[in-house]
Amino acid sequence: MKYILAAISLLLAGCFLTRKTARIPAPTAPPVTQAEPMPAQPPRTDTTALIPAAAPFHVPQFSRLVRKPVYHIALFCPLYLDSVYNEPHTQTWLTRFPEYFVPGLEFYEGARLALDSLHTMDAQLVVKVYDTRSSSEPIDRVVQDSFLQKADLMIGMLDYQELKKLSAFSQQHQINLISATLPNDAEITRNPFLIIVNSTLAAHASAILQYVLTNFNNVYLTLWSQPNSDDNTIAQLFLEAYRKHPQYNVLSMQQIVYDTSWTASRMASQLSPTQNNVCIFATLNPVVALNMAYKLASLTDRYQINLIGMPTWDQITTWYADSALYSLPVFYSSPFVTNPQSAAVKYFQQKFMQLYRDGQPAPSAWKGFDICYRFVWLMLHYGIYFNARINDPGANMLIPYHFEPVYKQTSDSIPDYFENRKIFFMKIFQGKTYAAGSVNA
Repeated sequence: MKYILAAISLLLAGCFLTRKTARIPAPTAPPVTQAEPMPAQPPRTDTTALIPAAAPFHVPQFSRLVRKPVYHIALFCPLYLDSVYNEPHTQTWLTRFPEYFVPGLEFYEGARLALDSLHTMDAQLVVKVYDTRSSSEPIDRVVQDSFLQKADLMIGMLDYQELKKLSAFSQQHQINLISATLPNDAEITRNPFLIIVNSTLAAHASAILQYVLTNFNNVYLTLWSQPNSDDNTIAQLFLEAYRKHPQYNVLSMQQIVYDTSWTASRMASQLSPTQNNVCIFATLNPVVALNMAYKLASLTDRYQINLIGMPTWDQITTWYADSALYSLPVFYSSPFVTNPQSAAVKYFQQKFMQLYRDGQPAPSAWKGFDICYRFVWLMLHYGIYFNARINDPGANMLIPYHFEPVYKQTSDSIPDYFENRKIFFMKIFQGKTYAAGSVNA
């Protein structure tokens, strides 16, 4: 029912204004033990001025301090609101809510809560929500919308094609575009106004190799991939990262092409009996990951094995449910890891429960809140071209991202885009999860 009401409210209000004003009190939630984090008050002087002598990253706009009395923000989410008009579907939702609808709506819920929290800055924000699954207003038409033409910031939960089209628009109109959840650069180049939050698989590959180099001793390193295009693409990212950085020469990495029909004995033939076998599996498929993990787990009485997987492995619950896997240490990388004891996390959980009368927020809601809060905070403090201050620790809410410019050609002076290169590692062992450090890839 919560989602139905939220969907209807979106239909009634696709554009809203948030500012410092009185609000109807929400029901009292259990108190948190730490004070709610509040952002520092930004300067309110409206001005345009040059900051440094030279333009940061060779982008002239980044040297300008541009503040406005009212900021316009475009928020893109896959909401499927056309389906609300379909009466048979609406009746079905009363008993079973469609799963494909949920991530986009939860992202919107988190973003809306972030904007609500930022009203303490006395900021005036006009926000328009675009449904990227709208049949009546596709992206090709959205880029002609008058509101988008005057937008100061775009934030989106986008797919590959949507990112390409909106990136072209942001590049043309010199508007910062935040790609919130897609771990892909969509082959985009020379757009310094594009900011990718969900690190690409290339960044994960580099981070994993760095992590192995600094956290394991007496290593026998193997890279496992299936003979299919997806695994091969990921394996090539690891091989490229390995070749690019001479520091990895101290590690000898063996590439192994396998399939799920392999027995545990055949897998054992690829392991070292005297060294620490660090096995990187280049598969995003959870079924394949578990198939091979069971076989490796059966060998842990004879071999020292550490299994490292992809960011999608955080969705596999079998790690915790089946004791047959408990003897195998499993690591996975992720750009989205929070500290459940932090004041910011408690603040978000409390506010989420107050606003939506719900329990634990889903991952999409966390991302919507954290990403929207961070970049609007930066805009309120440093104006619409906040790029030179993108790593200001004051913008950290739930996650301490670290953004770096990406240059696909070493001869380029202008970044192709900015990417979050801070990768966290989680370890699963004996049915429990442990924080296992982080790397700036």
